Amino acid sequence: MANKRKLNKEERKRRRLQKGKQWLLTYQGTPKHMVKHYRERFHVDSMTAVKDLQELGVNYSQEQLDNIKRAEEERLKQKRLQKEKENREKYETIYEDCDDRFAFIAGYTSGGAPYGTTWEEIGIDPELPFEEKVERLAEGNYSFTEEEETNWDDEMPEMLVLPGLFSVCQVEDYSQVDLDAEYCFIGKTDEEKSLVCRTGDVPDNTIQQSDGWRAFRIQGVLDFSLIGILSEISGALARHEVGLFAISTFNTDYILVKDKDYKRAVKALTSEAYRIIEAE
Repeated sequence: MANKRKLNKEERKRRRLQKGKQWLLTYQGTPKHMVKHYRERFHVDSMTAVKDLQELGVNYSQEQLDNIKRAEEERLKQKRLQKEKENREKYETIYEDCDDRFAFIAGYTSGGAPYGTTWEEIGIDPELPFEEKVERLAEGNYSFTEEEETNWDDEMPEMLVLPGLFSVCQVEDYSQVDLDAEYCFIGKTDEEKSLVCRTGDVPDNTIQQSDGWRAFRIQGVLDFSLIGILSEISGALARHEVGLFAISTFNTDYILVKDKDYKRAVKALTSEAYRIIEAE
């Protein structure tokens, strides 16, 4: 079967006018809405509809033409704004920590002003449309120089995601706790005996337990003189409405979050310039 030849502009207009003439004979709407109905019927803009109708014998005063032109300009403007709004809402829903100025919003001042890493700082032109900036961010399409990337990576603290799920427990005693397990955190006070371990290592003499925790370890050995690390991490998670359970050892700190909050936690920590590493 031969392909149909595509009509050119003049041919499309001629056909439209032929159909428009028949349409006018059966039109039952009001003259006031004729342009709108013609536009919707033949899928043209308002000014094209006016020109067609004039050729078909409909008369318009200059005032009417001016009003139609203004209405069409406003309609197109509102359509464009609505489309931009929908696109912005779509991208902002996916990337909650972005806005026109910041690629990563780390937090907000007491007055509500955001602060963080700007688009320019990660190598994306801040003058680009918002959705294009977000697309480049999602695709990793940055323009850091090799030296900038190296310096950035060197400065980013690392957090290792420990494999498996953990449980936070209260136990009768530690007689059944496997102290040789890879991860075993115990804490005893005058009121209770606590245990944090992999869920598969929970002992039988557990009184109560909370399951479904994921664990992050701050890589490296932390000096006791360092101040504010846990506060910084807890603040980032709190801004993303993620609760945490923190454990400190001699070397470093561990952060536990619920498995259901894991993705939001990764996003929050990344926004604070932490590099997240998955355990092999």
